[in-house]
Amino acid sequence: MQQARITDNFRQQKIFDSISRTSRDKKQQKAPELPGAHGEAAVTNYDISAEERLLRAFDLATQYGPCTGMTRLERWQRAEQFGLNPPMQVKELLTGPQGEQFNQCLWDGRV
Repeated sequence: MQQARITDNFRQQKIFDSISRTSRDKKQQKAPELPGAHGEAAVTNYDISAEERLLRAFDLATQYGPCTGMTRLERWQRAEQFGLNPPMQVKELLTGPQGEQFNQCLWDGRV
């Protein structure tokens, strides 16, 4: 005689039978766009330039110290003063012809 298993007493359901067609359709719909900070449009990595990506990476790198309350150039100079070896590309961008455009850090006006 075969020993009874606990699964013999319960009806098995297929996964797709328990999910209704409408809930599957809802999952496949595109997620709504979320607004950015201060009512700005949401920004993805594809929307920003390579220079802005480099500067954002510099802002998020904690090894160069805090970035709130100062400009990117001030933060770069402070990191250099303390021997933290900040990237030269960042300084070149900040002191170049469009440097004023990139001077404020990612968190300026948000925190």
